[in-house]
Amino acid sequence: MLIEEGAVDLVVPGNLPVGCSAVYLTLFRSPDRSAYDLRTGCLRVYNAFAKYHNNYLKQELQNLREQYPHARIMYADYYGASKSIYHAPKHYGFYGGTLRACCGGGGPYNFNNSARCGHTGSTACRDPSAFVNWDEIHLTESAYHHIATRNLI
Repeated sequence: MLIEEGAVDLVVPGNLPVGCSAVYLTLFRSPDRSAYDLRTGCLRVYNAFAKYHNNYLKQELQNLREQYPHARIMYADYYGASKSIYHAPKHYGFYGGTLRACCGGGGPYNFNNSARCGHTGSTACRDPSAFVNWDEIHLTESAYHHIATRNLI
């Protein structure tokens, strides 16, 4: 464990809202409109699972803080910071697409399992800073910048 090796400052990131990623939106597409968050278009059940995971992660981090009081163990709320982007993308300068990936192989969310980003058949958008999602699961540098800024405040 890092703390036993001498680490005293640790930042542990929570999960992103995976129900907003192109791979989940494509592979688990549903004809049931209630499966989607009406405000963001993200898949509700997968975001609920990410929140569930994050809640247990925070509990375990608290246990570690009690076990190692000399260490500073901080939780980075990737979920909350990125949800703010999905709720108001234009406010943060994202005009190219909220759920659609910048880099991919086509389809409604620009994800094609046969032409993933970086492989034959995929293309990248001209302005990644206008997009939230870089590829099927990763965010763009602009989105991560917002997440980092929010977590440092």
